[in-house]
Amino acid sequence: MKKSNTSNMFQKYSDSSSRKRRLVKDEMPLMTTYEQRYKGPSMSRDLTEDKPKQTLDEKIEARKNLSRPKNDDMPKRVSVEIAGHNYLLGSTDDMSEARIRRIASTVNSILNQAKENNPYLTTSKVTTLALLDACDRLITLQDENSNMKTELMYLQQKLSLEEQAHVSEPTPMEQLASESNEKKEGK
Repeated sequence: MKKSNTSNMFQKYSDSSSRKRRLVKDEMPLMTTYEQRYKGPSMSRDLTEDKPKQTLDEKIEARKNLSRPKNDDMPKRVSVEIAGHNYLLGSTDDMSEARIRRIASTVNSILNQAKENNPYLTTSKVTTLALLDACDRLITLQDENSNMKTELMYLQQKLSLEEQAHVSEPTPMEQLASESNEKKEGK
């Protein structure tokens, strides 16, 4: 039996309440909400605020500063190879390029040593073992440093006690100087 087209036509053009109504723009739910968390001063200036006037010398100095490279703020970037991968390491501190390369070389040697000792492990496991090895070395060096500091404090205390106990006898020149000072004060 063939369906008639009239029932579909009536449903399509009728104002029945069962049909879904299209939402108007104002009735649509919000897709996202924005909450401003930064409560500091506004970065924009008011429209009524006048722009400070610069003198010609200030403009020239500002232009010179723009053309100069900022070595202080620019991070030092060094390309190093660690475990067969190239990395671009950077530092804004007063760390030199040689120190960055030395650190990368140490990391590379620790990783290569761990990889040689465990050739069938995955890279992530080798990296974990290398990190454990590096932490072990760090703790050993920290313990040695602590022991040396303790020994240094002991030797400093021992030296200060010996200096207090050792009363040096005055030399003949010091005796003559003190006698002459006593005679001058006595007159």
